[in-house]
Amino acid sequence: MAPDRLTSLDASFLYLETPAMHMHVAGVSLFAPREDGPLSYEDVVRVVEARLHLAPRLRQRVLPVPGNLARPLWVDDDRFDLDFHLRRAAIPAPGGRLQLERAVGRVLSRPLDRSKPLWELYVYEGLAEDRTAVLLKLHHALADGIGGMLIGSALFDLQPDAPLGAPAQPWVAEPTPSREEMVRDAIREMTSHPIETLADAARTPRRALDSIGRTLSGMGSIVGMGAAPRGPFDAKIEPARRFATAEVAFERLRAIKRTLGGTVNDVVLTAVAIGLHALLAARGDTTKGRTLRVMVPVSVRSRAEAGDVGNRIAPAFVEIPVGRMTPRSRLSKVRAATEELKSGSMAVSADAIIGLGAYAPPALHAAAARLVSRGRWFNLVVSNVPAPQVPLYLGGARLVASYPAMPLGETCGLSVACTSLGGTMAFGLTADWDVLKDIDVLARGIERGVDDLEAAAASRLGSRAG
Repeated sequence: MAPDRLTSLDASFLYLETPAMHMHVAGVSLFAPREDGPLSYEDVVRVVEARLHLAPRLRQRVLPVPGNLARPLWVDDDRFDLDFHLRRAAIPAPGGRLQLERAVGRVLSRPLDRSKPLWELYVYEGLAEDRTAVLLKLHHALADGIGGMLIGSALFDLQPDAPLGAPAQPWVAEPTPSREEMVRDAIREMTSHPIETLADAARTPRRALDSIGRTLSGMGSIVGMGAAPRGPFDAKIEPARRFATAEVAFERLRAIKRTLGGTVNDVVLTAVAIGLHALLAARGDTTKGRTLRVMVPVSVRSRAEAGDVGNRIAPAFVEIPVGRMTPRSRLSKVRAATEELKSGSMAVSADAIIGLGAYAPPALHAAAARLVSRGRWFNLVVSNVPAPQVPLYLGGARLVASYPAMPLGETCGLSVACTSLGGTMAFGLTADWDVLKDIDVLARGIERGVDDLEAAAASRLGSRAG
């Protein structure tokens, strides 16, 4: 079987990586103890060994094409050693939130080894309340947030006593293509793409014109928005990372949405905006009339791509207010901004622009990706990764929450990600070590933001009843 080639977006995440800008994503999953004790490293090893065949990409490494004639390939690692990827760790007493956050931050500060499959899994034992944390770290070239969920789902169960299962037959690595084969395939691809594109356009000219029109319209929106406003996280980032967590019951967000309107994502963005106001106020910064531009990764997966683990995201941009105002007013402004985003073609256009990398020589593709990354297009990233609202288990231990971690931009020192696995909306805040020394102020501010929105919803319900 011929090896898969990285998509243009997957390859972009490889090209973007620098010694200071690590392009990995991660998830910190927290597990309650079982009746017979806490989840152990040995328990996790048994699950991974039994389920690894369900995520074949975890046994594959990236292989560059000679002369960079085409994008790299995913090839089986014939020296694959699971022991390299599984790491046993412990955190100091009392094993609370701060100790876990610091340990995760240190892992996020280190790049992945490109000579091996691009992932690591850490098991943190000795947490307070006999809990165990599992950190799965993946290169962004391997998966986006949803793709990471798909990989994680191979390890999770819907019942605490679910059987482990086992592969039907032992894994054997597919042969690595020779240099001659890679060069021949790359040349064939370079010559065939333009012909296929022209043929598609000739068969469906109206659809081709519509696609071009949408792309140009969205490009105009992106270019027309100009540079982002001055922000507190604008800085050339360094390798060291801070990580912080926050959490609220997912049902609280749904209740706020039902009462005040909008979507769960609108509520999330509003809570983050309230947290940002609290952070700026604590620093003594001016907030009056101030907005910050958020880059919101938007999934552009089709139904046919629902089971793919690669990247199918495009960037969209939303201005959120961080000045002093009531929670309802802030939510209303956020809703107006996201409604404008939905009615536009920015995300579709960004996806089409990214797709153009499929036809560009890798050197040009890499140069373009780096050039775009250096622009000050946004102040921070906020990503909400959808997840099933059902109890999940690993090795019989119940998942309490899963805190995501996202990469930073070259001149953007903060990313906020959240996901609602296990019924808890868990926020993971990743920041440059020096840019956000007061990261805990923002984390607690987001939680208080949900409290404020909940109080506003209760007040509205009370006024209706009266």
